[in-house]
Amino acid sequence: MTLWKSFGASVRGPAHIATGTPNQDAWASFHHAWVDGIVVSDGVGSKPFSNFGSDAACLAVGCAALACRIKADISHAEINRDFLFERIKNNWLSIISALEPRDCSATCLFAFRIGDGLIHLGMLGDGLAATLRSDGSVVSLSEDKAHGFSNITAALSPNVSPKEWRYFSLPEEECLAVLLCTDGVADDLDNVEGFVSSFIEAHCSIAEISANRRTREMLEKWPTPKHSDDKTIACLCREEVPDA
Repeated sequence: MTLWKSFGASVRGPAHIATGTPNQDAWASFHHAWVDGIVVSDGVGSKPFSNFGSDAACLAVGCAALACRIKADISHAEINRDFLFERIKNNWLSIISALEPRDCSATCLFAFRIGDGLIHLGMLGDGLAATLRSDGSVVSLSEDKAHGFSNITAALSPNVSPKEWRYFSLPEEECLAVLLCTDGVADDLDNVEGFVSSFIEAHCSIAEISANRRTREMLEKWPTPKHSDDKTIACLCREEVPDA
């Protein structure tokens, strides 16, 4: 029997520790009947309530994944990406409704399964979304900044469109694990495939509570000098257990 488990951690960067600023990153996991997933979000640093925005993004994705599951049950249709992305945006706007959306801008990266035989990955903004396949290969998404300024990234807002999201899916049986990272981690990686493979190999075979602890310890001891950004990693991985 195949189960899906998750773990992760998020730590404040040195700059936010020095100024007493809250962590602007967030991550979450969700596990329900036929629905398993993870999400990470990085609040846009210049916005006063970006930490609320990143928390809201995590909640928004979990609710949207459940909505997609219900919609698939009713219509027996493939997932509608535009419906998904619009649902995430509308959920996010509802959660932060007491605040100005422009003050809560945040990126959004997710991976989930809803029982349709696929792992769905999406990315709005910067960071890294990568999957380790059963053949050992790594497939990843990262923001393409070749046609824009390196300090400008897409983020959740009332005007964000489905076209601004990056997305791919793969069959569940071909996926061993998915790794999501905010840019505080992703921007430091010289060898993305090597990092993804080694991280998953070192953490996915141990208990979730131990994986959470090891991930936090790794982020707190991040080796890149003078890197001041918050850092977040979340992982969703398959686990084969004997049938009861």
